Amino acid sequence: MAQITFRNNTNEVVRLAIFKVPVINPTLSTIAWKIAEPPPGGTQTVEIPPGFTVFAKYSTDPTKPSHLDAETAHVAFAETTARFSVDALTSQDHATSAAVINQHFDGLVMNEVRITNSYPLGVLLAIAQDGDPILEPQVVWPGGLFMEDVRGSLYVAVVAGFVSKGQRLVQEEVSLTQMEVLEGGTITVSGSMWTGYALVAS
Repeated sequence: MAQITFRNNTNEVVRLAIFKVPVINPTLSTIAWKIAEPPPGGTQTVEIPPGFTVFAKYSTDPTKPSHLDAETAHVAFAETTARFSVDALTSQDHATSAAVINQHFDGLVMNEVRITNSYPLGVLLAIAQDGDPILEPQVVWPGGLFMEDVRGSLYVAVVAGFVSKGQRLVQEEVSLTQMEVLEGGTITVSGSMWTGYALVAS
């Protein structure tokens, strides 16, 4: 499993957001996949798992489609080209319906993860790594399609103390220190909240 090491060369508690930038959907908000918080003068290592998972949250009540009271199983995949559908699974007595994610191996589009919603209600779709979404989860209406290129690089930036994983990142804030991070690399942060921060990769 690949990893990234963060070194804090300041005497402050510094929070670093690790994130991916949407490629096919550039208007999507960027969210923090993980938050690293190396101690002052210390280091922290973050593991980067090799594969991804896809899952959806959905409503079991057709009269309350936005009440997301259930979640599908997390379906793992290792490829950057994949196709899935969210389908309805009806009980034998037809009294209840659940959503299930199925992977398909036809109709693939190179370097795209494509997910079609065949469930009768809208679902909140997420593509995750290590259990946490790497892109902002999206509502996909019945019959709708979500697609994204997950090959994109990971980036890191210094963020405010109140930012947590899964939270939207403010572009004006992260752009001050944003840099691409390579798996196996080390990122060193220096500076202070009074003079500004700088990141250096090694």
